[in-house]
Amino acid sequence: MDKRPIAYRHLARMHEMVTHTSFARVVVERGLCSDPAVEQAAHADRAIDEEIQTLARDRGWSLPETRDYLWTMVQDDYNTVVPRVLRVVARDLFELDEMRRRTDDDEVAALASTLHSERRALAQSLEAEHPEFTLPGAK
Repeated sequence: MDKRPIAYRHLARMHEMVTHTSFARVVVERGLCSDPAVEQAAHADRAIDEEIQTLARDRGWSLPETRDYLWTMVQDDYNTVVPRVLRVVARDLFELDEMRRRTDDDEVAALASTLHSERRALAQSLEAEHPEFTLPGAK
């Protein structure tokens, strides 16, 4: 059983979300996208990761090592994977909402709220750009 506080587990998961599982960072770093909203999301992920690492250091917590992004579907054209990306962002929003409510640490909750806002903005941008991939009434 993991004896670390729930805030550590939330912080580690957010670290994962903004590093090696960040769709925005991957497509921007691979040069697959020049969409301003996606570039803004990648920038926000980098900034939030710095805050996560600082908070972890302040608490004496060691975050898991990041890995290379292994989603091989993101190779040539990010538009071909937008439906999947929307599902991933929706999952992130669900997890972040849960973290905000359940964490035992106000600073971790604030980071979860910030990341939730950034993911919501990315989702809204992608949905506006690709309405054919959204479900009517599923907001």
